[in-house]
Amino acid sequence: MDLSGLNERQREAVLQPEGPVLVLAGAGSGKTRVLTTRAAYLIERGVAPWNILAITFTNKAAAEMKQRIEALVPDAQDIWVSTFHAMCARLLRMEGERLGYARGFSIYDAEDALTVVKECLKELDIDKDLIDPRGARNAISRAKNDGVSPAQYRQVYGEGDNVKLTARVYARYEDKLRQSNAMDFDDLLLKTLLLFDEYPEVLEKYQRRFRYIMVDEYQDTNAVQYRIVRLLAQAHGNIFVVGDDDQSIYGWRGADISNILDFEKDFPGTRVIRLEQNYRSHQGILDAANGVIRHNRSRMGKELWSAVRTGQKPLELQAESDLEEAQFVAEKVASLLREGKYSATDIAVLYRMNSQSRVLENKLKERGIPYAIYGGQSFYERKEIKDVLAYLNLLVNPSADLCFMRAVQVPRRGIGEASLGKLYAAAQERRISLMRMCREAESILPKRAADTLKAFADMLEGIAAGMEERTLLQTVELVVERSGLRAALMTDTSAEGRMRVLNVEEFLRSVSDFERESGEGASLEAFLERNALISDVDAVGEEDGKIMLMTLHSAKGLEFPVVFIVGMQEGLLPHQISLMEGDVEEERRLCYVGMTRAKKRLYLTWSSSRMIRTGAGFERVEAKRSRFLSEIPEGCIEPAGVRRHAPSYTSYEPASRSPYSFASGRVQMPKAAAPKSKARHTPDEFAAGRVVTHPKFGRGQILFTNGEGDEKIAVVRFDTAGEKKMFVAFAPLEIE
Repeated sequence: MDLSGLNERQREAVLQPEGPVLVLAGAGSGKTRVLTTRAAYLIERGVAPWNILAITFTNKAAAEMKQRIEALVPDAQDIWVSTFHAMCARLLRMEGERLGYARGFSIYDAEDALTVVKECLKELDIDKDLIDPRGARNAISRAKNDGVSPAQYRQVYGEGDNVKLTARVYARYEDKLRQSNAMDFDDLLLKTLLLFDEYPEVLEKYQRRFRYIMVDEYQDTNAVQYRIVRLLAQAHGNIFVVGDDDQSIYGWRGADISNILDFEKDFPGTRVIRLEQNYRSHQGILDAANGVIRHNRSRMGKELWSAVRTGQKPLELQAESDLEEAQFVAEKVASLLREGKYSATDIAVLYRMNSQSRVLENKLKERGIPYAIYGGQSFYERKEIKDVLAYLNLLVNPSADLCFMRAVQVPRRGIGEASLGKLYAAAQERRISLMRMCREAESILPKRAADTLKAFADMLEGIAAGMEERTLLQTVELVVERSGLRAALMTDTSAEGRMRVLNVEEFLRSVSDFERESGEGASLEAFLERNALISDVDAVGEEDGKIMLMTLHSAKGLEFPVVFIVGMQEGLLPHQISLMEGDVEEERRLCYVGMTRAKKRLYLTWSSSRMIRTGAGFERVEAKRSRFLSEIPEGCIEPAGVRRHAPSYTSYEPASRSPYSFASGRVQMPKAAAPKSKARHTPDEFAAGRVVTHPKFGRGQILFTNGEGDEKIAVVRFDTAGEKKMFVAFAPLEIE
């Protein structure tokens, strides 16, 4: 195999076929290339593809990895490349009957799981004021990620009243899932671990099967994932993990950085290889990022470097308010787009909290700049799509009571809550599924309701009986028709109703695409599993012509030519919670991740005041510059000021109306981005020695300048305010 395209460290990693290997792969260092090339190299050396297991964290990354491996060695089709959850789902389909699960078990998503928790609270007569349903669901998820069963819950998490109630909810939640032949996302991992623990012969089978294990993003593994990998690798020790301790940012959802920090202890004789050459950013950005992350103590240590030595230093902008900060971002984006060097999809604005997007959205809208918020509602989370999926899940798993309760009520069939309540209670008492209970409904319900439920069950069973004679698309189309979903949607002629019809049509197109891609393996079971395992990161890049707004956590794994990180102040980044707990290292890693997303230009912005909620409402308070900005080495960042701006729209509000009533006044918004008014002075006119005046700082002289065009910065010594750095294109400077 030709390895000439790899650098020395990458080649060293690829050529380590046996034993434990830890590849510390810095941001943008080509880790995917190392993983795929190593897999191909093993196959070329005679290792059977089915003896290799490659695990990553997103479906998109898994698909890309498999495609690249097959491009290198065409006979690699049988290699297992998947996410942790997809791997476990596939394994449990084959072995789950040992744990009492039928092969067609349902996979409940976060919304389904929350619905079950609410049912548990109601059945246990626990008031929602005592336990928040979402909080209880998160607590159960944390317990599962920690490998804690309902019986162990109180022992591990204490004896407080809230813990005791949560333990009861957890136990009931597990009973209900098992009764419905269903698992949630966390179960896919936990049940696999249980399978390995309770059935050594199953573990031994897969240890023989997977003689070479590769894990991507190892720093993001949680306790259960770590134990699964360690069990699979303990027979042969051929475990090859790639990760970056400096990019471990998911501790809040169970990721344990000690998994990568302690790898050498867990696997004696480990070969550690550092990938430090960055192929994404220029050295100026890396110098700043290295300076920040160097302050963390819990790290193995590395220094990113780039062959691209020249490039614009990161620019820091201090505004007086978050509105002014957002105004700068909007104007800078507009300027970059006008220059023509970057398209909208080249630009990303990152922030610590979702709530920070509101003011940014307002300013972008004012300038007519199209944007997309990454992490919004997924296509598969839309109501009409969830309705179709409920029917489809019932076809493969008639015991899925949660899906039954959704499907039987959409469209409406005249079955009221009281009748469904009686049906549910009877099914619980007899310990049978709601679908089976439909056959016995006449014993507890009036004839009309019982006949309707029987017809519902007959309809689904009739479709299921002929599934083998139809294509997957034909089956799904039949469900949409016979269920009455299409007819119900067509009765709504509003714009929203038409959009819902189009969404269902798009869903049918996704079925067709899946069927075409999968060939003979296009079963309904496989289609539902694929959809259940889709993550929102897989949708990145599908928004054309729009800049991307997202949280720093969402930006992990992505890259953009131009990156803005806003809100770089104490209390936001680092976040207030980390400051109260006295541990800011994960926040520093989060900042480092954001900085290393940038390929060519990086803007770091903050405001010296921000609005916070107080007892009397909202109040503007002073904000402090983030410590992370102070940790950037001197000379590695360019600070600058910002111009004051008038709003780009005019609002007319009658004095007698409430300012919060949108219906009370007229707001004139521009139809498109307004052309920028011609500045009184061009950037080229600002040169060293020129005397200038500023409305706030008074008279001063330019000492020197740096950059060109809208990026040009002048260092001005003012008579009364001292030295200031500012963008000449934005600062209100007049030349005398």
